[in-house]
Amino acid sequence: MKSGHASTRDLAWAVRQSAKKAGERSPSVRGADWRTATVTAVGTGTITADGIVWRCLETYTMPLVGDVAIVSQSSNGNCIAFGRLSAGAPGWTTPTLGTGYTQGNTSSQGNNNGPIRYRRIAHQGGWWMEWDGGATRANGAQTANILSAALSSTFRPVARASFVVARNATSITGVALSTSVVHSCKCDFDSDGTVSLISAGAGDVETNWFSLKGIRYPLS
Repeated sequence: MKSGHASTRDLAWAVRQSAKKAGERSPSVRGADWRTATVTAVGTGTITADGIVWRCLETYTMPLVGDVAIVSQSSNGNCIAFGRLSAGAPGWTTPTLGTGYTQGNTSSQGNNNGPIRYRRIAHQGGWWMEWDGGATRANGAQTANILSAALSSTFRPVARASFVVARNATSITGVALSTSVVHSCKCDFDSDGTVSLISAGAGDVETNWFSLKGIRYPLS
């Protein structure tokens, strides 16, 4: 059997360990610190993670459930969220094109821009849409959407985003190709999720290929 002295010593050790663990969990004891936590809910200017509501910094815009965020708790209990950790470059989505359009992943008709694809990226404190690649177009194929289906709501601009895009160069009637060239057309990215070529028949020859490479617009 342990002596009374040994029992008292063990009890004191247990009390110290318990106090240490309590202090490690208490911000008033441990002071300010930071850690990572997974977001389980999003509020107005706040996130919830580890069962605690954290107020977001101004730079932590559009938080999402599932974000791994950097959070910090001060010694007086104030809780802030700095922002999400980077998950690396977001993956590209290659859509199915509408009737009359073919992905431009070959040098056919001068189009070697690669297939049309898109992704949603965080940029300058907000979400943006980014496009890449190009497509070929059959004569007469002027549909309301170059895609087979409208983009989902998370990929649509708030209002129409219009761009001048590169196309196959064609001459204007009676003018030499070397002096007057139609080499662009308008492309509308609409808030209903459609993507449309405008004036695809400009010039003596219709638009047979076009590029969306480098197009970027805000989603909010």
